[in-house]
Amino acid sequence: MMSTLPYVRMDTQQPILCIGHSHVVSVAQAAAALDIPFKALNFWEMPGAIALENGVPRLSLQVEQQLREHPGPVFSMVGGAAHGVLGMLVHPRRFDFVLPTQPLLPLDPAAEVLPALAVQRVLESMTAEYLALMSQVRRLCAGQMCHVESPPPYADAGRMHADVPWGMYPGMCQEISPAAFRYKLWRLHSQIVREWCSEAGVLFVPCPPETVDESGFMREPYYGDGAHANVTYGELVLEQMRRLV
Repeated sequence: MMSTLPYVRMDTQQPILCIGHSHVVSVAQAAAALDIPFKALNFWEMPGAIALENGVPRLSLQVEQQLREHPGPVFSMVGGAAHGVLGMLVHPRRFDFVLPTQPLLPLDPAAEVLPALAVQRVLESMTAEYLALMSQVRRLCAGQMCHVESPPPYADAGRMHADVPWGMYPGMCQEISPAAFRYKLWRLHSQIVREWCSEAGVLFVPCPPETVDESGFMREPYYGDGAHANVTYGELVLEQMRRLV
């Protein structure tokens, strides 16, 4: 499938600038392997990059300066894990929902079916702090801001089981959620972020189409650790970025 992403021209001598959380890693590793100029502002590796100001997350002055000084597009990979936090593992009050855009997707027979709007509101509350950070990035960008969709879920729970950091999910059941449920949460999360991008004038960059199978799940060659994609996936995202600079 050919990409329909528009081109956003910049000075080709400038490194690609990507800001965000853990999904930045696979793209940064791909750029390093291919010797492509790339600057990663990975919040997990930058103590003090984000501070709370009256309960609202705020970028540090150092990060603000780097964004202001970058002339080309800025690629955001801020957040991107809310759907996994909510539903990668089974909740003690097992639930499911009908995704309005794909109502024929299967339901978990053991789960309580909740209204989709109720699930959406929870996801919106979980993404609010990341959207606040993205708003700051958008304000500081000298050029176009592009937000990269988080990687699609992987269907095979058995493959994922050994890679789940169980301790990071206190209060959840020690069971990976059904694949269809995880897919629905990913789609709903992407919808929330895509709508924000549309309103904010940010280009939403969907996951590389070749990375998903006919059901929308991540293909095996791109699997990372259940929550993340690998460097091969990162290479394809990097190619998307290069087409936009």
